[in-house]
Amino acid sequence: MGHRLQALLPLALVAIVLGAVFGGAGSGEDHATPTVSDREPAAKAPSPRIECDAVLAVGDEAADFIAGLDSGETGCLRGGVHEADGVVSITAPDVELTSYPGERATLRGRLWVEPEADRAVVAGLTLDGRNPESKPSPTVNADGVVLRGNEISNSHTTICVSVNDYGGEPPPRGVVIEDNVIHDCGELPATNHHHGIYVADAEGTVIRDNLIYGNADRGVQLYPNADDSVVTGNIIDGNGEGVIFGGGPESSSDDNLVANNVITNSTIRWNIQSSWQGPVGSGNVARDNCVWSERGGYYGGGDPRGSGIQEMDSARAFDNLVADPGYADVAGGDYSLSASSPCLDVLGSHP
Repeated sequence: MGHRLQALLPLALVAIVLGAVFGGAGSGEDHATPTVSDREPAAKAPSPRIECDAVLAVGDEAADFIAGLDSGETGCLRGGVHEADGVVSITAPDVELTSYPGERATLRGRLWVEPEADRAVVAGLTLDGRNPESKPSPTVNADGVVLRGNEISNSHTTICVSVNDYGGEPPPRGVVIEDNVIHDCGELPATNHHHGIYVADAEGTVIRDNLIYGNADRGVQLYPNADDSVVTGNIIDGNGEGVIFGGGPESSSDDNLVANNVITNSTIRWNIQSSWQGPVGSGNVARDNCVWSERGGYYGGGDPRGSGIQEMDSARAFDNLVADPGYADVAGGDYSLSASSPCLDVLGSHP
């Protein structure tokens, strides 16, 4: 099975697998949500062809091991739970952090990809981001970083994935977030500040083929200065809000494309919306998505009705299909789409 889910059959198979392992978690508020460590691995295991330059046994110091990886090295974590008391940092470029071939590792704690760690890859891990300071995890400050095939959560404590600049450094460029399952991030009751993916100050971020569900606030937040992002091929369900284009008092998010996603059943506000505190963004487009809201009232309507899309004058929304995707079993965590789902063709096509 490839890393991307462009083909319809691989997409359906991946969704079925995810459903089988995510028992009890869904978009409804009545479902019990186990912690990351309570579940079997959900996302893709690394390829057995991986060659490990360094291997960390369970019980050894994760922070020192990961910070000690040199440029170009692959660090493999043996199956089991690796606890980190403080911040775990990737500090060198071209590092790959993954599970040992044939096993699945959980890294519990805050993971930080520092500004010097361009082109780092974090793949095939369960990332339990709970940390004493409730900081976002993983935090990405470097260019060309890839997060692939991970399960990412923090048992409703804080933001999960954060892509942003650091201390006056240039914003990270070309970050890729693909084939992950990102869920149950952010405090409840919702604070309006805790999201599944938070792209703050960044350029050219690609968010594709992820399952993003059950997060307290936005599934994907593009705010306050996220430019040239592409959000495509994702299932985004049961978050406080789905996707937002936004800007702060002195900046705006511009030229972002949200296309060919299934965005459904936001629990607080819109499936797709915009919000500007100062300069109004330009060039933002939401098109060719499958959208659906089962809520009544103001946020359950939208433009067009039933879409849950805010009537936006600062972003263009067009050619979006309003249809119930017919997930197989949301209560059981199965987001697979049947062959007759009206959303299947939407999700199977990328811009």
